[in-house]
Amino acid sequence: MHTYEDSLNNFNLANSEGVFVADELPMVWLSIDAVATENGKKRPGYIRMSGRSGFEFFGENTPEGAGRRAAEQALTMLGSKPAPMGEMPVVLAAGGGVIFHEAVGHGLEADGIKRKTSMFTGMVGEKVGSEHVTVIDDGTLANLRGSFNFDDEGVPAKRNVLIENGVLKGYLNDLLTAKYLNVEPTGNGRRQSYRYYPLVRMSNTLLAPGSLEPGEVIEATEKGIYAKELGGGEVDTASGNFTFGLREGYLIENGEIKAPILGATLIGNGPDVMKKIDMVASDMAHWPGTCGKGQWVPVTSGAPTLRISRITIGGRE
Repeated sequence: MHTYEDSLNNFNLANSEGVFVADELPMVWLSIDAVATENGKKRPGYIRMSGRSGFEFFGENTPEGAGRRAAEQALTMLGSKPAPMGEMPVVLAAGGGVIFHEAVGHGLEADGIKRKTSMFTGMVGEKVGSEHVTVIDDGTLANLRGSFNFDDEGVPAKRNVLIENGVLKGYLNDLLTAKYLNVEPTGNGRRQSYRYYPLVRMSNTLLAPGSLEPGEVIEATEKGIYAKELGGGEVDTASGNFTFGLREGYLIENGEIKAPILGATLIGNGPDVMKKIDMVASDMAHWPGTCGKGQWVPVTSGAPTLRISRITIGGRE
């Protein structure tokens, strides 16, 4: 089964401050569900692709390739064994940045700072992650799903460094929160459509790459879990507590990826996990999504291959 959508949004904004901007925003989306069956067992595979682009997006991101990856994922999981449980290292494959979008990014949106409901309130200049952690929200990146030229208040999109080498540098702002905090707006006032009022929202939220090869991160992990593809999850944005299922995961034994596992869940706290990231590779992959916060807007999460030194795994044995 697959879902395909495309759109072209002609965006025009004028306000009483004398701002007038016009923009043209294309978008494509393709998701593919596959199911593999064997001896009464069924295992799913799922791939999604999206970009701020027209149909030319599929020149490099072919639907055939996406269908093949979804099928391979489903077939691989047919041979999975029950996941272990307990605390252990987890190597998160490139693209797993949705954890940081949900468990950390929402806490950096300044409407939560204004209400004092965010765990990052009053912490600018303090260490909130390991020295390997640099988090950036960048709406200017070409062709990503969360990109735009102007936000919905007419502020140009920007590259905003939120956390640098583990130190909190600032928050995401719209015009109202920027005025409240006496800072410059970051270009993150976004709304679902003209029928809604703008809210502080992420765009493309990325954990910056490091210097290691992805293989080095795996080889340095004697025993743990390789989280290749995350599934659904739940997050308390006030505390950062989260649970995320693994759509595709593997055991790591003696620095090598081994058998696929079934039923694994990552259970943790966003700020705590940020402090436990001890290895970061130089690769990068993106996860396209749609973020809900009373309104739905397109976003992208991104991350390199990285290791969380210890996190709780909910498993089946």
